[in-house]
Amino acid sequence: MAYQSGYAVTRRFLMSRGAAPPEAEEIAQAAWARGWEHKDQLRDPELVGYWVNSIANNLFRARFRGKTSTTLEGVEARYQMNLEEIEVRRMLERCSTRDRELMERSLEGYSAEEIARESGITSTGIRVRMLRIRQSLRAQFAVVV
Repeated sequence: MAYQSGYAVTRRFLMSRGAAPPEAEEIAQAAWARGWEHKDQLRDPELVGYWVNSIANNLFRARFRGKTSTTLEGVEARYQMNLEEIEVRRMLERCSTRDRELMERSLEGYSAEEIARESGITSTGIRVRMLRIRQSLRAQFAVVV
């Protein structure tokens, strides 16, 4: 029953985080499968949707970690313009160095807890800073656009 009602919610959750529909479908399936495999770890059955969404979020973020580009000799490179990346870079340029570093870590898929451990700030402090950075950027770009 939880899967039937929660699966679509997990898909929408992933798409709201930036996943393309096919990717959201794949990650949602993997998250629900992983949740089923580890159902003994679920403390409150009423919160199964939130629990699976946190699994899905971790799976989604893991896709961005460690992506490195490789080059092969003798292979002609074809370049595509990534407009989203250009727009994100443009937004990050408006941030202070400290805020930019925090946003980049977040965009790389690191959780607030992981960033907090590295920086010596509480995870709540990281979340508050991220919220303020996003609000500031929204305000700046709402005027520009």
